[in-house]
Amino acid sequence: MTTVLAISAPIVASTVQFHFSGNRVNQELTHNNQHSMDMLGFFDMVIRCTFGVLALVTCCLSLRGDSPTSKHLPPGVLKALALDEKAYCDHFEDKTGCHRTFRANLVWHELVISPSGQTAFLVENRESCGSAGCALSLFLKQPDVKYVQVLGMGGEIGTLGSVSVLKTVTGDHYNIRKTWHDGKTQTLYLWDGLRYSAQSSPD
Repeated sequence: MTTVLAISAPIVASTVQFHFSGNRVNQELTHNNQHSMDMLGFFDMVIRCTFGVLALVTCCLSLRGDSPTSKHLPPGVLKALALDEKAYCDHFEDKTGCHRTFRANLVWHELVISPSGQTAFLVENRESCGSAGCALSLFLKQPDVKYVQVLGMGGEIGTLGSVSVLKTVTGDHYNIRKTWHDGKTQTLYLWDGLRYSAQSSPD
């Protein structure tokens, strides 16, 4: 009995030691696998964030391209403003850059002015302003491709936001209303066949 126990004990001990060693190896392998999975998850998150930022930047850039001031006025409108541009530049002895400055201070909206979809360019010249606002012009393209100013005889004073196109129609063109800087006084413009003429605003 003593001999059998002496032989069996090392075998059991060896078996137990191997079992513990195997658990340690399995734990280390499990830990390494978990670490690898954590790293893969981290890189996946970085890649997703990168694509998200790129998508956001692309979206913002496309939205900026929709701004009216990011586009160019038709050459015909700039040609119609040539006299105003010359008068502005005549104020300077050194005319370097004056034409660029004049055009950089033009802001505009393209307005639909008739039920048929005819459009015109409402231009605000921010280099010609006073207490009542800035010079406003409405340029309409003619059959001969030229643009002519059709808001009153010589344009108006105000801002882009002060002009509204109404749903009512006169002479196949929508009526236009301008609100003055006091926020109360209004001028109504009706199409007379050639241009928009000022009328007394109805109560």
